[in-house]
Amino acid sequence: MRSWADVANIEFEEEAGAPEGQLRFVNSAEPNVADAAFSEHSGRVRLNSHHWVNRAPTVNGYGRHTLTHEIGHLLGAAHTGDYDASRGPSNYREHAIFAEDSRAYSVMSYFDASNTGHDHQGEYASGPLMTDIAWAQKAYGANYSTRNTDTTYGFNSNTRRDDLSLVSPRDAAVFCVWDGGGNDTLDFSGYHQNQVINLRAESFSDVGGMKGNVSIARGVTLENAVGGSGADVLIGNDAGNRLKGGGGADHLWSGAGRDTFEYENATDSTLYHPDVLKDFVTGEDKVDISRLLRKHGLKDLTFVNRLSGRPGEAGLGYDPQKNESWLVLDLTGNGEIDFYLESHGRIALSDIVMGVPVKHRYV
Repeated sequence: MRSWADVANIEFEEEAGAPEGQLRFVNSAEPNVADAAFSEHSGRVRLNSHHWVNRAPTVNGYGRHTLTHEIGHLLGAAHTGDYDASRGPSNYREHAIFAEDSRAYSVMSYFDASNTGHDHQGEYASGPLMTDIAWAQKAYGANYSTRNTDTTYGFNSNTRRDDLSLVSPRDAAVFCVWDGGGNDTLDFSGYHQNQVINLRAESFSDVGGMKGNVSIARGVTLENAVGGSGADVLIGNDAGNRLKGGGGADHLWSGAGRDTFEYENATDSTLYHPDVLKDFVTGEDKVDISRLLRKHGLKDLTFVNRLSGRPGEAGLGYDPQKNESWLVLDLTGNGEIDFYLESHGRIALSDIVMGVPVKHRYV
């Protein structure tokens, strides 16, 4: 119920001790009932207490998903096609009336996410998805008070919603983000798989080894993305994004805004597994290495044309024919490249956020 109230102008109030409410949830003890739950036009959801999914309706489980589905019916949402369990079996090929009719887009669908090219690996959404949110907001209006400050989704979440929060790399993410405003972040730093993290509204991301399992609702602007330790692809939007690929050889697309690419660890981009900034625009975009330099205790940075074995030496190059730049750092003074970053588009010295004094020494 809370997940529906988060996205639309709906309020639910418990009437303690009242003999009858507008919405009622009751257990059905009939052992011959095959369904996990069903709803009635009278505002009642009957739960099959014998069905295994209702014994522990955990996040991303079918039981929790079914409750969200049935509450959708109570609010007026229909199935996403002309089918119903009471009419017998249905399948995507014969009964879907539009291409996106799957559980990747709607909890009201009967059809697995795989029918629309997604892979949720047996996990189910616990809250409304992209199509559900659009319907609920058309019917009741959008709830812009939901998460209208700076919010992080995924790892390091402050949403206070278990289906939008990740704690362990074993946790699965199947959700659609509705956000009322603020400076917001998709954080999938705890995953080691190769991921695609897309900040554009009405888009899907492939995170945690799944495909198309996290989406963003229409009208939502998220500003920041954090990748994991795999070779990730991060895609920005038209806002001013902060993109942090994390470990692995990542490809980062900034979008139309004035964007910042953030680096904290030398392993975030190395000589043999470098990040590539795919569409860097000098004078607009930034490379922020200030935390990286502080972590290594560097008080200044010296740009040179040849590493000499002193800590804090850097090199910055540009090939105008290929329109490619590279940034190298010797952070430890071993005379080797500890950090290496590539860019499609020129990186000027003024595009680099360092937070320390800069020197030059050329021989």
